Amino acid sequence: MRLTASFRALLATLALAGLAACGGGGPGNATASTCPTTQTLTYDNFGKQFFQTRCLACHSASGPESPKFDTVEQIRGAASDIDRSAAAGPAAVNTYMPDGASVDEAERRKLGEWLACGAP
Repeated sequence: MRLTASFRALLATLALAGLAACGGGGPGNATASTCPTTQTLTYDNFGKQFFQTRCLACHSASGPESPKFDTVEQIRGAASDIDRSAAAGPAAVNTYMPDGASVDEAERRKLGEWLACGAP
């Protein structure tokens, strides 16, 4: 099958756009959050409630969006994307997610630190 030059150019453009979308994480920037030596946030006292109230309406097994955040393991697997979408730290304050919900910067900073600690 012979492809025209314009069709080949279109395919190449689409492939590059796809590569740019993959692995780029969230629409924001990495927060550069660090894990404080006095870290007390855990999945049980912070992460679970944060994700239940802020994320699972869309990002659960029964929700329409991916990635899924039903378990702490799923959250850990998407930590860098979550950081670039919803967390705050010294290098960035990302507010892309959760869509339509109000999360103050202090809570976003807690999210960034919790993720930086490995989401214990």
